Amino acid sequence: MKNDSKTAAEHFQQAAGGMAAAIQNSQMLEQARTQAGQRARAAYEAQIALPQLLSGAATWRAMKSAVEKLRSTAPSGHDVVIMVGDVTVHEAYCMEPHTFLFEGANPDGHSTWMVLHFSQLAIAVIHRPKLGKDSVITGFCPHAPSV
Repeated sequence: MKNDSKTAAEHFQQAAGGMAAAIQNSQMLEQARTQAGQRARAAYEAQIALPQLLSGAATWRAMKSAVEKLRSTAPSGHDVVIMVGDVTVHEAYCMEPHTFLFEGANPDGHSTWMVLHFSQLAIAVIHRPKLGKDSVITGFCPHAPSV
């Protein structure tokens, strides 16, 4: 009878161990489901944010703001222009969502067009005594000209 009791106790212990393993597996599965849900939510949120991160809208607003701020403080009779490298920009165009087109003149006065992705853009906004009869202020057009 002792051998039968010991066997019953071993069976009970084995069953308890199996139950504990099943509970642990269930908890691990629930944790995996929770983590998968969190990853899915993060991926969804990234898809919502990505177009805004890849947009030149903030750069466009910053350029316009810089020209307006300098225009309001520049002496009368001065040009207020954007410089992209050595090109004096007369008109800036935004090609949604992330490209800019600049129309202007190079240092020799030749008509020049530049196309830049917003992430490659380095500009300066300057004022200088006007070069022509009228003052020039860089203009902003929300859309590129049609061909």
